[in-house]
Amino acid sequence: MAYKYLLLDSQGNAIAHGTTRQRPTEKVWRLQVGDRDIDAVMRHANITLVSVAEQSPGLEARIIRQEGDQIELELVCTLEEDVRKNLRIPVRFVSYLYPVSGSWKGRVPIVSKDLSCGGLAFYCPRPLDTGETVEVVVPVTTQPLVLPLRILRMRTCPDGETFYAGCFIDLVREEESMVREAVFSLQIQNN
Repeated sequence: MAYKYLLLDSQGNAIAHGTTRQRPTEKVWRLQVGDRDIDAVMRHANITLVSVAEQSPGLEARIIRQEGDQIELELVCTLEEDVRKNLRIPVRFVSYLYPVSGSWKGRVPIVSKDLSCGGLAFYCPRPLDTGETVEVVVPVTTQPLVLPLRILRMRTCPDGETFYAGCFIDLVREEESMVREAVFSLQIQNN
């Protein structure tokens, strides 16, 4: 079985993707990194590894040595699930919201601000209530998804635009996986 990871620097910036066939819970293991990314990885003493698979925990590891496009890592510690859920990437796309629990009808256009495995931040011209449930079209996954989203908070920007943050709710495993893969892929593209 191959374990796939997104590699982050100490600031939380994505620097590469990596794969290993060894159990990353061993004290020392090898990780294969793409040729063009190895130099970026080797600029760091420690890295954070966020697993694409939900059953594998995030890890902090120390880089011991490099051989070609492989690095040898020593486990420093395992990380909480929040590392993956809170991995937020700025991404801009135009989409739509549909009401589920609100008193309004129809659809409303939105412009995304950022996306994480756990939710979406977006600009919306229509007032939404905290706690309201909507469905949002997420077009940046391999196939567009319509996902349930609970509005967590609203902020007004200095320019007067209204920005909302929401969390995905009741996703099935395949939806979670598609959002996670999109977030990881976009994170590498942005860096």
